[in-house]
Amino acid sequence: MQNPKHSLLMEIVLDHPETYPDEFVHYISENLNVYDAFEREAFKVINRGYSHYSARTIIEVLRHHSNLSDNTEKWKLADHPMPYLSRLFAAHHPAHANLFSYRTTNLEKAQKLKE
Repeated sequence: MQNPKHSLLMEIVLDHPETYPDEFVHYISENLNVYDAFEREAFKVINRGYSHYSARTIIEVLRHHSNLSDNTEKWKLADHPMPYLSRLFAAHHPAHANLFSYRTTNLEKAQKLKE
């Protein structure tokens, strides 16, 4: 049985192809544990009183912890999903949508060229 939160996250991603490229859809479907960890770290930052923070810093913290972990399962923490993890966090937690700054993604640039 799939985790209800994970089902909701996949629904958000699949319902917004203009925001999440196919590559991210594939990535997140196999790495929801990475989103869970990203979310936990984001809430640690929020609970410390920050109203703005870097998604890149959170990814680097996760990468660091993953590399030092005794767990044999190493996480796939490439840079390409980073902008989409922060956008997914914002969609999942709209009250904290301004925690991260958002640059224009390659997907958004390509969509503008089509217009």
